[in-house]
Amino acid sequence: MTTTDEALEPDTEEQLIAKAAQLSTLLAEHADEASQLTRPADTVIEALRDAGMFKLTTPRSRGGYQVSLQTFIRIGEELARGCASTSWVTSIYNGGIYMSCTFPDRALDEVFADGAPLMCSNFTPSGQAIPTDGGYRITASWRFCSGQHHADWGLMASMIVRDGQDPEPATFIIRRSDMVAADDWHVSGLRGSGSNTLSVEDLFVPEHMVQPIAVAAMAETRSESLASDSYFKVPHIPFFTAGATGAPLGMARAAMDLFASRIHKRGITYTTYAKQSDAVVTHLQMDEAIMKIDEARFHAERAVETALKVSENLADVASRVRIRSDAAWCFRRSREAIEVIRQAAGASALTLSNPMGRIVDDIEALTVHSFLVFSTNSELHGRVRCGLAPDVPFF
Repeated sequence: MTTTDEALEPDTEEQLIAKAAQLSTLLAEHADEASQLTRPADTVIEALRDAGMFKLTTPRSRGGYQVSLQTFIRIGEELARGCASTSWVTSIYNGGIYMSCTFPDRALDEVFADGAPLMCSNFTPSGQAIPTDGGYRITASWRFCSGQHHADWGLMASMIVRDGQDPEPATFIIRRSDMVAADDWHVSGLRGSGSNTLSVEDLFVPEHMVQPIAVAAMAETRSESLASDSYFKVPHIPFFTAGATGAPLGMARAAMDLFASRIHKRGITYTTYAKQSDAVVTHLQMDEAIMKIDEARFHAERAVETALKVSENLADVASRVRIRSDAAWCFRRSREAIEVIRQAAGASALTLSNPMGRIVDDIEALTVHSFLVFSTNSELHGRVRCGLAPDVPFF
């Protein structure tokens, strides 16, 4: 992802990464609170806002950073070391803003009117929108709206229904205050992400806040002010899937940190090992976990490289689907590394006070995300490499 001519200072992105690393301690301190609240803690949201963590993909012309996709992932990784749920919400907010930048300037003026907005999103079309004078009347319900509690806006997908025409998928920018949240986020993993269902009933959405999904899918933009900015040329699905890899990497690192901090302090029950670090099995577990994390990082980095390649050739279907496969492999290897460490942690990892249990639950939840499920993305990539057309609506 290239930057505009108005380049940031060379160390600015490194400073943001350093801020994220420092914030990970605060996130860890409030991770249990987030799980209990089923949303990020207010204190943490304000700290992230103050540190600029919600302006990572915001246009410079509107006070943002336009960080590289590499930096975006590294920040997500650092935050996930403290709390995967809050890291995920941070990525969702920034991803929503990135995708909204394909809308016309009139829409962006409204979205950014109050400074740095927080935008949740759901791009699985739901319900229907009926054309009316000046816009559409929409009735729909969207599940898994991560970060909806603190969001100012939602970037939501629905089907435009016109008489005599096939329904057309489109995205709608809707004020969060115009949507109703269900009390239905009662889950075992990513409990702190606040991923409740949001609904609207016969809500009017003006024309300038609506556009076909194909616009963002093909990295087009109707914003005159951003039309020449190469930063916004990555299609939204490759951007989302590549950008999502920061969270599993951070979770795997957090698990490894816990593992490394304990092996010199505890033995292995019913063996002669007074220190776990002396046991051959621990050496094998350490090697396996490290190598799996390294492999996960390889796939994350290749996903980024491929996303930049796709931005230069939007018709490169093979590369677009490989991004989804790379992201899925990153999640799979991260999950495997965490499982190795969980097994090595023993029964003490079962206590509610041990962060390891939360990490295990959170990685399980992330790996079943519809865009990140390994089986779907592996099949998609293999199918295309066998010369067949993709059989999914988004890639």
